[in-house]
Amino acid sequence: MESAAVGTGMAPVAAVLTVFALVFAFLCWLRLLRVSFREDLLLGIVAVLLPPLALLFFLCRWPQEREMILLAAASLVFIGAALTL
Repeated sequence: MESAAVGTGMAPVAAVLTVFALVFAFLCWLRLLRVSFREDLLLGIVAVLLPPLALLFFLCRWPQEREMILLAAASLVFIGAALTL
């Protein structure tokens, strides 16, 4: 399969997957900020500075925050798929 445009070096499918991954990651981060600041101020600050660490905190609350964790996993899957293309 050849490139769509000369000089871009990125396949169109990889570009679309990258955009979806960025949108999903941004939505997940917004939800993480909302939930973290509602929980505790210090956890909210951690979510601003180190989002993966705050996301690890919510892994133990899988039933309540399942959608947020699945959204983060979906963004990782999409960016991984974009990188392999």
